[in-house]
Amino acid sequence: MGRITVIGTGWSAGQLTLDAIDALTGGGRILLHTDRCGCAAWLRERHLEFASLDALYEECEDFDEHASAAARAVLDAAAREDVVYAVADVRDRSVSALCAVCPEGVRVIAGPPAEGPLMAFVTGEMRCVEASDWEAFHLSAHENCLVRELDGRELAGEVKLKLMEVYPEESEIWMLQGDADPVRLPLYTMDRGDRFDHRTCVLVPAQRDIMKLERYDFSHLMEIIGFLCSPNGCPWDRVQTHESLRPCILEEAYEVIDAIDEGDVEHLYDELGDMLLQVALHAEIGRRHGEFDISDVTTAICEKMISRHTHVFGRDQAENAEEVLGLWSKNKMAERGQRTHAESMRDITRSLPATLRAAKLFKRAAEAGLGDADAGEAFARVVDQIRVLEVSGDATEAALGDLLLTLCGYARLKGVDPELALNGAADRFIARFEKIEGEILENGRTLASLPSKTLREYWDLVKL
Repeated sequence: MGRITVIGTGWSAGQLTLDAIDALTGGGRILLHTDRCGCAAWLRERHLEFASLDALYEECEDFDEHASAAARAVLDAAAREDVVYAVADVRDRSVSALCAVCPEGVRVIAGPPAEGPLMAFVTGEMRCVEASDWEAFHLSAHENCLVRELDGRELAGEVKLKLMEVYPEESEIWMLQGDADPVRLPLYTMDRGDRFDHRTCVLVPAQRDIMKLERYDFSHLMEIIGFLCSPNGCPWDRVQTHESLRPCILEEAYEVIDAIDEGDVEHLYDELGDMLLQVALHAEIGRRHGEFDISDVTTAICEKMISRHTHVFGRDQAENAEEVLGLWSKNKMAERGQRTHAESMRDITRSLPATLRAAKLFKRAAEAGLGDADAGEAFARVVDQIRVLEVSGDATEAALGDLLLTLCGYARLKGVDPELALNGAADRFIARFEKIEGEILENGRTLASLPSKTLREYWDLVKL
């Protein structure tokens, strides 16, 4: 097999480096990724033979297929002789495809990037992306973003909308079109030009002022929390501890549940933001005390998702949600070194509301093979316990606790969350009480003035 040399030519003949010229004149078959470049004219002036792969653009349906086809064409040519493969920019996908197949058999001579003049306007980190990948962009206003190969107005419009999800639409950007000098313009006008081709690229500078942003990402949240907890930040945030924030975790979790029950999407993402704030605060407190930081938090949950989903990332099999839950429990016990199901039960946090803890206990008992055969059997046990209480009069804390525990087991078998069920019942109790009191007050009377029998009659009417 012959040698393969990849050279980056730039767009104009004047951008050819001395190394590139040596490769082009040193023998071997010359293949151009496209002859729409200054290198093609330079070769013609010197009567150097070459072939181009432009025909592949018509034969292939997308960029990935084109990259693979171009790499195959270079390899086929190299089977017979040395090949010099010339591309405008060595970041071309066909070069990546070629190096993936033949990683040690390809020599690469880099040339000037198409966006070279824009580099003068870059300070700090930069993300470089191809315009055709706009749907998969992962952008942050903290970073400069350079978009390459905006080869059409329609594509420029799609990219513009994607950029404006992160950067303010009034942001000043730099656009480079062909051999012209870079021009400065507002982001929202990016697709209004009349010269778009594979050389067109734009630079969107990072937005450092968080007060000018319209949308924020996770890194902005951590930046804001870091400032609030700093000596120049907020007096309240500065003095918080893991312990002082403990009640907030529960409160925010229940407010998320309320938003879900309301079916209000805007309320839901607002409350989820409040819950995320608690995570960010704890992570910042941990960082300042040298305990952990947010990357430890995200690493822990990512590792857990991988280790618990062995049917996705491992060799286990799970065909339905029930089998997935079984695997989850098995993997969890293995992670924590639990050898018995009783150890798994004791591991359920006591900080949970009692009904939630009870539901989890019954679930783990059922996973171990111990549980009511069906809801009817569980209901019969509830009835028997009530009958015993009535006959014996033994309404002690322990006896009533056993009854409540059995009711939680019955709720689990019926597919009902006992915590949500009890909260719903409490809401209905408040609504009924409010209606009774309203009617009594409208009649010029008060609750205290009525005998309990009359109040009970009102209650029965409201329940109907």
